[in-house]
Amino acid sequence: MTALQAVTAFAHEQNLRKSFNKLARKTFGFDFELLYKSGLWNDRYHTHAFADDTQIVANVSVSALTAHIHQQKMKAIQIGTVMTDPSYQNQGLATQLLQRVIRQYEEETDLIYLFSRPGVEGFYEKLGFTAVEEHLFSIPVSSELRPVPDYRKLQPAANPQDMLVLLDRYGKRHPQSEILDISDAQHVLGFHTLYDPEIEIIELLEPAALLLYKKIGQTIHLYEVISQSRLIWQQIADYIAQPGITEVIFHFTPTFPDLEPISHKHTERDTLFVNKPELLPAVFQFPELSHA
Repeated sequence: MTALQAVTAFAHEQNLRKSFNKLARKTFGFDFELLYKSGLWNDRYHTHAFADDTQIVANVSVSALTAHIHQQKMKAIQIGTVMTDPSYQNQGLATQLLQRVIRQYEEETDLIYLFSRPGVEGFYEKLGFTAVEEHLFSIPVSSELRPVPDYRKLQPAANPQDMLVLLDRYGKRHPQSEILDISDAQHVLGFHTLYDPEIEIIELLEPAALLLYKKIGQTIHLYEVISQSRLIWQQIADYIAQPGITEVIFHFTPTFPDLEPISHKHTERDTLFVNKPELLPAVFQFPELSHA
């Protein structure tokens, strides 16, 4: 084994990107080539890795985002794609990369956070992170049949023009949560819409908005409401009232002025770790489609 080299911003270096994708498939079951070809592996997604010649053996990635906490804009980075090749594990490579990332970004950002599977609390706590509990929000809805207003379905994964519409609308969106919201995350939103075929996207005519959701059984899982104006729930409720639906689960922190959702402790998702827990609201959920 040759001496490992620290490499960054290697998206356009074919051999390193190919090796990165190979390690991602081994670690997560998918790679990032589709994201690269779509142009969404951009300057807001930073890779920090160790390479053995042209083989990526460990990686920590950073997504630059804007967090809106109690309507205050904050610079944030989300750490993700933490992976080490099994042949290079137990050498502290991921720790070294995380320490480098923290040193590089902690002075220029307000918040650093990540999501991790349970069982590694001690690892991230040693690096200065604190585990924070999130909440899930839901409302019951009537299952009675009501006419659904006209809308158009978008298919960004199959239609590049629809992807342009989605990303353009997202870039111009008005934050729909006054408690916690995320913006400047087009690359992350694009990743989810490219890699998760179950996400449905509809374009509303009135009001002008996009809804991103999944329908599972009798539940609508609502992930994003994208509009250039602040909406009230009644403006979009009829689009949600599909036949047989009895519940809406919000995968963000809803603050529609005419809605009082039920709050539950969120126990079925990866653990949130942050470097400054005092900045976060008491009850919130990071938008799921902003997860890197």
